[in-house]
Amino acid sequence: MRDSNSPTDALGERDYPIEEKDLTEEQNEHRTTTLRAVRDNPNAPAALRDLAKKMLSGRVQLKDVLDDPAGHRALSEGLAPLREQWRAMSPQQRQAVRQYDPDEAPGSGGGPSGSRSPRS
Repeated sequence: MRDSNSPTDALGERDYPIEEKDLTEEQNEHRTTTLRAVRDNPNAPAALRDLAKKMLSGRVQLKDVLDDPAGHRALSEGLAPLREQWRAMSPQQRQAVRQYDPDEAPGSGGGPSGSRSPRS
């Protein structure tokens, strides 16, 4: 875990996990890590990065995202490239993605086509 006294200079930066009471500590940490990755990804659509910033800063909660037209639009636009990538995959690639478990794969690299391997 990060040092709680470390400075935060980016909008939406947190040095602790989002604390949603209905989620486990591990789920909250995973959500925080994922939101930070989206926020810091220059290839993510600007609206999706802004949404991640708002969630990390506590201005928007996940349950409210779909009720907000801007949040719904950001998610829809952010998922569109994934939908196209999925459609372009072969059946074997899709199966590898379905079976992929990052908790069982060592290292840190892309998905099933990266340096990690799908689960058996």
